[in-house]
Amino acid sequence: MSACRLLSCLAAVLLSACASAGPPAPSAADAQAFEHAAQQDSMRSECDWNVRYAPVAPQEASVAQLQAIATARLAALQLAPAWTLAMPGSAAHAFTDSAQDRAGLQLLLSIVLPAMERYPAGVFARTGLRHVVLVKDLSVDGQRRLAMPAPEIDSVVYADNLLAALCPSGMELRVHHEYYHFIEFRLFNDFYYRDPAWLALNPPGTAYGQGGATAYGKGFQNLGHPQPGLVSLYAAYGPEEDKAEVFGWMMAPAYALRLEQWTAFDPALLAKRQLLRDVLSSKTASY
Repeated sequence: MSACRLLSCLAAVLLSACASAGPPAPSAADAQAFEHAAQQDSMRSECDWNVRYAPVAPQEASVAQLQAIATARLAALQLAPAWTLAMPGSAAHAFTDSAQDRAGLQLLLSIVLPAMERYPAGVFARTGLRHVVLVKDLSVDGQRRLAMPAPEIDSVVYADNLLAALCPSGMELRVHHEYYHFIEFRLFNDFYYRDPAWLALNPPGTAYGQGGATAYGKGFQNLGHPQPGLVSLYAAYGPEEDKAEVFGWMMAPAYALRLEQWTAFDPALLAKRQLLRDVLSSKTASY
């Protein structure tokens, strides 16, 4: 799908969602922000646009009704939602009962809830995850983000930042990616631990960049498997991102098949995937 056609289709989705609820069409500034978000989506080039996520409630459901659904489904996983975020260096807004926020929360939940439900029983309790924070307009140190780990408050944070403009399955990949950052912190008390067991799996000559934050705001495209041993271009930004990327591609069904295909002829990537499977298995309750 061409970029122009993609943007026009996405804009039509946003406009129809708003129109069906009755408010005026988005302003020129809103439309420009939507288009900018679509262009900045790092997963656009690797997106399977045929992947859809089912709504969690009827379109007319209120924010309170959507929050009740999230509370019940997360409770089944021994998790609880939070609807506000107060952390140094981070900012976010709570959802209101506007038509735009109802649509945004519905879309966010349609991706986050099934993603969390993919995990084996006991994983969240064994990694110390207690809360899933669901907000909009998330920023970290001034950078707009869709997700972040927050082990300081036993949480992962997921946000609607014009999510309707973005690749849906790319958002699911981010759900798992950020949860792995949480796991890594719980394992090593360090987001940036240079795990010697992981580094030893890299092919000779593998070099990492200066961290994931340096990829933001540049129209970066997270292309898959750019070189042996790396599942994606973003994985090259640091060993911490390398781990989280392999985990995200492993856990998101829309990307797992491609990872499976690459590991058939990339022994380093195969070994990395197996190491992370072992980590997940070690945090799974036995029944």
